[in-house]
Amino acid sequence: MMKDTRKLSRLFQATLLVASCLVTYDTALAQGKNGTTLAGYKTIDICAVGNGDWRYYGLITLWNEGAVNTEGLSIKDQIQYKTGTDWVGGPYVNLTVPSFIPAATTDGTATVIPYSVDNLPLPGTIRNVASITIMNHSGSLGIPKGPEPKATFLGDVKPCDSVDAGGCSYTQGYWGSKPNVVWPSPYDRSAMFYLSGLTWQGIMDSPVKSAPGYYQLAQQYIAAVLNVANNASAPQGVTSTISAAAAWLTVTSPVACSTKGSCGVQKDWAATLAKYNEGSYPSGPKHCE
Repeated sequence: MMKDTRKLSRLFQATLLVASCLVTYDTALAQGKNGTTLAGYKTIDICAVGNGDWRYYGLITLWNEGAVNTEGLSIKDQIQYKTGTDWVGGPYVNLTVPSFIPAATTDGTATVIPYSVDNLPLPGTIRNVASITIMNHSGSLGIPKGPEPKATFLGDVKPCDSVDAGGCSYTQGYWGSKPNVVWPSPYDRSAMFYLSGLTWQGIMDSPVKSAPGYYQLAQQYIAAVLNVANNASAPQGVTSTISAAAAWLTVTSPVACSTKGSCGVQKDWAATLAKYNEGSYPSGPKHCE
């Protein structure tokens, strides 16, 4: 009986030792690996191809808010529609997904992923949903987790060969650094820009380092509204981004974006508008020669 008791005691002690080692290992692993988060944004536009199909297209924009690269990035992008109360799954979109989104400390701009799929016309209200996951999400290491940005199409479906027919676009560098360029009405270089404490020209002259999310967005926003006022056509994905930016700028000052990792969605908006201003937004106007 005594021998059995000793054996059980030794077995119990060995079990405790193994368990202790496992706990110590798991704790060290968790403490030694940092996670990150993503800010996601997307647009959707639709045009008629001409063969009976519609083209569903736009941009997915991602900003890594952390100090480490993402791991295990996955994006499932789907067109959905509804004629009643529930959304119905439509076609999935094939994407060229990058292997990772770089850390905020190593890349100054958001990652932009274009998408496009031709399919039959869908009824009712149409949207695009991007389910984005990474395997090193903060607080959920090893578990797929991430944002799910959505965009709803609210415009009229026009022929694809007519949606980019109007005008051309200039970058923020053109509008900001050429004093001999007259800005289209009603915009004035010397007017105060929302809550920034600076003029519109002052925003264009400001370095972005002090509040990257604010100044990146503000500069691209200024260029975008000037391009539209200069008779450049703008797809719905662009106009909806301009509207979102204007609503945010109306109530926000640069200090809101002064901390590391802040204002990720605003950096996504900025990158989206940059594509428009550079003449590379899908079916948007080309860059002015």
